[in-house]
Amino acid sequence: MALFTDGTISTLEDLRSYESTIYDLASTEGIDLSQKLVLAQRELEVELIRRFFLDDPEDLGKLVVTLPLKLWHIFQTLTLVYRDAYNSQLNDRYKGKWQEYERLAKWAFDNLLTTGVGIVDQPVGKAARPVMTTVAGNGQASMYWARAAWIGEAGGEGCPSDLSVLSAPNGTAPVIAAGAAPAGVAGWNVYVSTEPGAAYLQNSSPIAVGESWTMPPSGLVAGRAAGEGQAPSSYKRFERVLRRG
Repeated sequence: MALFTDGTISTLEDLRSYESTIYDLASTEGIDLSQKLVLAQRELEVELIRRFFLDDPEDLGKLVVTLPLKLWHIFQTLTLVYRDAYNSQLNDRYKGKWQEYERLAKWAFDNLLTTGVGIVDQPVGKAARPVMTTVAGNGQASMYWARAAWIGEAGGEGCPSDLSVLSAPNGTAPVIAAGAAPAGVAGWNVYVSTEPGAAYLQNSSPIAVGESWTMPPSGLVAGRAAGEGQAPSSYKRFERVLRRG
């Protein structure tokens, strides 16, 4: 699973899965959906710090994006979208959507309070898109898709990067580099495929920081598919304290 600090929790397609016409709405009403995703996450951050991380806000970097947290972000984003649409047009249909997603955001948040937030003891951040180049080789002309994932000192794998794509000409082999490593990283994994949108593990042991990977003459191997990052080590629950008075 991704970490809260890996970037925007949800995507435009996540919004579209709940509202199939969301792109049309955004175009008609002049709403920047990407900005709403960012703003909604900022609101979540404030509430999470207040409820769970007030003593040490830096612990937010250990927070894993579990399903209740992701749903909260999706619904909070849609709340902001339809609130803006209503305030722009005073259209009751938009108001109904605004209130419905506001209710769903509260439902998701209440579920998060019940289950607790997922925490990982030794967080490993999401890697940036890998840099792809070519060298002379025996490969056929092909398109390659690749992802990189950092490996922490304790062996945990962070969320794989977004896909990079390379069009390699005939007689070459792809070379992939993960770029500068953050602190606490011991190596990295590379996932490659010639299938659009897919990527499979190519290294049998972590690649050293600063080293690149070159496709061998034997070609790609059918390793495991790229994962989703670290699972929670524990859950931190919000304790409701009633004051005497």
